[in-house]
Amino acid sequence: MEKIILKNVIKYYGDRKIIDIEELKIYQGDKIGIVGINGSGKSTLLNIIFGKTDIDNGKVIVNGNISYIEQLNNDESSLSGGEITKKKIDEKLRENPEILLADEPSSNLDINEIENLKKKLVEYKGTLLLISHNRDLLNDVVDSILEIENGVVNKYKGNYSKYKVQKEESRKRKQFEYEQYITEKKRLEVSINRVKNEAKSIKKTPKRMGNSEARLHKRGVENKREKVEQRSKSLETRLEKLEEKEKPSVEYNIFMKMPENLIVKSKYIVSSDNLELKVGNRWLLNNTKFNIKTNTKTALIGKNGVGKTTLIKEILNRNSNIKINPSSKVSYFKQDLSNLDEDKNIIENILKDTSQDETTIRNILASLNIKGNDIYKKVEALSGGERVKVSLTKIMTSNSNLLILDEPTNFLDIESIEALEYLMKEFKGTILFVTHDVDLINNVATNIMIIKDKKIIEFEGNYAKYLEYKENKKKTINNNSLLLEFKLAEITSRLSICKDEKEKKKLEEEYKKLLESDI
Repeated sequence: MEKIILKNVIKYYGDRKIIDIEELKIYQGDKIGIVGINGSGKSTLLNIIFGKTDIDNGKVIVNGNISYIEQLNNDESSLSGGEITKKKIDEKLRENPEILLADEPSSNLDINEIENLKKKLVEYKGTLLLISHNRDLLNDVVDSILEIENGVVNKYKGNYSKYKVQKEESRKRKQFEYEQYITEKKRLEVSINRVKNEAKSIKKTPKRMGNSEARLHKRGVENKREKVEQRSKSLETRLEKLEEKEKPSVEYNIFMKMPENLIVKSKYIVSSDNLELKVGNRWLLNNTKFNIKTNTKTALIGKNGVGKTTLIKEILNRNSNIKINPSSKVSYFKQDLSNLDEDKNIIENILKDTSQDETTIRNILASLNIKGNDIYKKVEALSGGERVKVSLTKIMTSNSNLLILDEPTNFLDIESIEALEYLMKEFKGTILFVTHDVDLINNVATNIMIIKDKKIIEFEGNYAKYLEYKENKKKTINNNSLLLEFKLAEITSRLSICKDEKEKKKLEEEYKKLLESDI
């Protein structure tokens, strides 16, 4: 059954056409992820379906009751962002809607909370339209992707990973078609020039030639010229009819160099043997230790409120119990974007503190969708998402060997997050980053630090390997528990039939040792 139908829907913001949908049908039970760069019209589409935003043309039909989890308004209450988000999600799901719209519902949630959200959305039986920059969520929840690009909506079957494969195949096909088009165009242009030169070379009738001979020659020349002109016109017609192919978007190859004087040669860049952190009367960390190896990418994870940002601040403030390599030069990304000069333009802001060349800077900005003359925009005129991109570029290219990034993916679209991943992997120094984005951790992290029960757990590997390690450890514990139960049962059985007091005593001691063991 068709739950949502959009026909000839057009929506303008000023002179810009943000939505242009000829026809879109969404059926009962569809679970659809909506993707597109910031400002492409994702939230606008949900607002149109919900009836919150008027359209300039077309028709929207919604069959069934509908609920909408909108983006978080920070002024809503004294509750934390995560608490407000969870409350909203539970309220809307309790309404048991036939259609559920969700705009970035994983914002402000930690990894465990996102897992819980994922389960709820998987179990939801209605029709779901989900905007999210969390690829893990899109992969596990949705069965198709709507991509909004230049106002046009394209639908792809499968989750986000399958969509990416299809997009890459499409890009390669377009590249092949474009190269064929350019080759054929050049071939036709060369042929046309050659035929035109051939026409010019056809000689006129010589003056000394007799009348009858001249007439024959003239007729031959005219026939020849006519044939050449026909060939020329035919080639020109083929050139005119040659279907023009648009040049595919460029893939930017970025290489960032590390200045020689910033290379740290010691094993650890940050470490602590005995760290204690308190907020008011509440302990965050109690008698714990950690080591961050030089030139690693370490993800700092844990539930909301366990002290991740507090630990970062203590590192930045040079807590006396935290050793920081004297050769380190730190750059810090935080949400207030205070590293930007409002009066300067984008390129001026970045070139101020970098040894990277301007071509590299331009390529980095272009990979984040800041292209052409946009690099001359003043920071004060930028949107929130653009400011984040500029701030991250400034930090990633700064003359630093230790980057500390606190939730760097907030306000970024998926395309920009994937570009950031590439930059983080390319960075030649050390990165400590806080995130709840599982894909970012799996694709970038070489190490993990988990804050749990007022301690820091260190693990070498990404999040997927950590979960695998935990599962294997759980299996080992379960197997050991079964073995212990079996051995205890065996001794109990032997004790029940044992008559010899010495043997009995020996079995009782063995029983006691097993209870005290770690098997």
